[in-house]
Parts: sequence; structure tokens; C-alpha cells
Amino acid sequence: MLFNFNLYSALLIPAFIQGMLFFCLLLYRGWKEEKLSDKLLGFLLLLNALKIAYWMLGFAGWYDAHDAYTSFMFYFPFDNVICMGPLLYFYFLSLTNADFTIERKHQKHFILPALWLLLILAKFIFDYCLHYPFPDIENTQYGTKGPFADLDKNKWTGLISFASFFYYIFITLRSFRSYQLYVKENFSTTEDIRFNWLRNILYAISAGVLIIFLFNLIAQFKTFGNNSYIFDWYAYIFLGMVTYYLSIAGFYTKHRLLQKLHFTPSEQQALPEEKIINEKEEMPALQNWKEKLFIHMAEKKPHLEAELTLSDLAKQLKTNSSVLSKVINDGTGRNFNDFINAYRVQEVIAKLKAGEQQKQTLLGIAYDCGFNSKATFNRAFKKITGKPPKEFMDALDAVN
Repeated sequence: MLFNFNLYSALLIPAFIQGMLFFCLLLYRGWKEEKLSDKLLGFLLLLNALKIAYWMLGFAGWYDAHDAYTSFMFYFPFDNVICMGPLLYFYFLSLTNADFTIERKHQKHFILPALWLLLILAKFIFDYCLHYPFPDIENTQYGTKGPFADLDKNKWTGLISFASFFYYIFITLRSFRSYQLYVKENFSTTEDIRFNWLRNILYAISAGVLIIFLFNLIAQFKTFGNNSYIFDWYAYIFLGMVTYYLSIAGFYTKHRLLQKLHFTPSEQQALPEEKIINEKEEMPALQNWKEKLFIHMAEKKPHLEAELTLSDLAKQLKTNSSVLSKVINDGTGRNFNDFINAYRVQEVIAKLKAGEQQKQTLLGIAYDCGFNSKATFNRAFKKITGKPPKEFMDALDAVN
């Protein structure tokens, strides 16, 4: 098989292999464990790998072969930006909601990708049915392609593709901000489900596609002689780095708490006034609920359970999550995460005052008090006391 190994083609090979490898791994795991998020991430990596392959094969000599290799470059759907946006959005929704499925209401998100695929199919059929075999001489009008080969490569299809992609990035980031509020309102431990890496991925992919878009835009107004394709190559190297990050971070995401996630973007919207009024009418006096909650926290110490959720605590109190959330938010001025971690910090302080640090490490005390990561413990402790835990412990030891 024709493949010219050089600096430009060789440096893109690892990223292409990475994308294809993790596409297979994620697709297999998604099928075996019935995880839609794995399947969607796998197909997203496949799109990235194919886009990288476009430049990789081009530098490997396929465009210059002037035979079937070159024809393949014109008709295979390498330029798939229009499909990346919806896939990213659906991946986010499936990762943050264990119950998420693609339903009829989501059909609108497939309109542009479907039209793009029809365009690819149409140009292939028309050219191969009406104009094949193509001339294989370099200086002919069409080269090794038919007259419809560039049907999907005009500036309007490009602008629509990039506009669609950035729209989906926008709504995904907007939903991500709502998701962060959802996590704080429903989980006492958030380290494994904050998905900061996903936010970084969204920014990184946005930057990568923006670079490709700017390079394409610059090419419309300025030429770089015979080296314009080398100028574009740097954008694909960047996309390759994004592919590495996305594949590894996505594949090794801890799935332990994912089944407890049931986020939908609409959950963070304001409740209708009628619903708020009905809840107020049905809910006992706020003060009574506060007292019941505080007694339960003092006697049962549910905060010592590292993976305690709002739903778990609501079941213990024999109420529903929305009522308990309102009691905590309005009654204490804190979200659920801060409310529970405040109790955990007080447990740590009590143990430090009792001299527990003489028997075990500070981190060991934190784990006994319900924390399950050093980062969360340090962040919560400083937020509550105003001091890092080590500084607080040293000050306490100095007094004693």
C-alpha cells in the first residue's frame, strides 16, 4: 500500500492509532456494559481519527498518486466537523445522566449531519455513475475526481459546519455550568463526578477546531504558495494532542458514582410559581424541619458515609429530595455539599482536639470523618475554617 513516511505523515500516525484504538475499546466496553456514554465517546474519537487521517494520508502521498488512492481522498467523509458538535453534546448528557437515551425529541440534532451524509453520498453516486473512470493525468480538468467531488467543500458548507459546532459547544458548556450546581446540591462527594477534565476537553476541542477554522479563513484571503497545506498541518497536530487527552481521560473516568447521576439541563431552571406555592403548602414549618434535620445529623452522623447523596439523606428522613434541598438551602444558607462537608470538618476538628493526630495521619482522620480525597478535604477545611488543615493542626498542637 502506498504510504510515504516523512516528518509530517509520521507525526500524525500515533494520534490516528490512538483514536482508532480507543474507539474500539470504548465501543466494546459500551456494548458489554451497556454504557451509551462509552459508545458516543468512541464515535467521537473515530471522527477525530478520521479527520487526522485526512492530512496524514495527504502527506503520505495519496493526493499525489493520481489513481484510486487520490480518488478516495475526494470521496471519503474525512471533513466531519458538522457531526462533532451533536456527538459532544450527547456524550455530555449521557455521562451526567445514567438514564439518558436518544429519543424522538432529539431528531432535530441529526438534521445537519444527515444532510451532510446525503451530500457525500450524492457526489459519490453521481461521479462514479456518470463520470467514472476518472482521468488519471495530473493536468486534466478534474484530475482523479469527478465534477461533483468538491460539492461539500465550498465556503458555505464550511461556515455551516463550524457554526453548528460552536453552537453545540456553547450549549454544552452552558449545561455544564448547570451540572456543577446540580452536583453541589445533590452529592457530598464530588471529586470523581465534577468532570473538570471534560470542561478542559471542551475548551481544548474548541481551540483545535477554531484554529482549523482560522487557518481555512486565512487561506481564503492569503496564499502560502505550495506550503499552505503545511501551515494547516499544525492544526491537525493540535487535534491529535486533544485526541490523546480525550481518549485517556474519558476511558479512565471512574464509573463508581455515574449510576447515581440523573442530571438534565432543565433541572436548574426556575420552578414554576405554582409548584413552589404547592410545596410551601405541603411542607411543614421550615424551623421544624431544620430541627429534625439537625437532630438526625447529630444522632445518626450520616455525614460519615463518604458517598452520601441528597437522595440518601432524604430517604433517611422519610421525605423527598426537593423538600430536603429547600430545607438545607433556605434553612442553613448552604448547598448540600457545603452543608455535609461542614459536619465532616467539625468531626475532624473534634478528633484533632482529642489528640487523634498522635495515633494516625491527618489524612487518615479525614477519611474516618467522611472525606474520600485529600483535595476535597483541604478545600473544604480551608473554606470552613479559613486555614489549611495542616496549619490548623500545628496551631492547635502549639497551644496544647
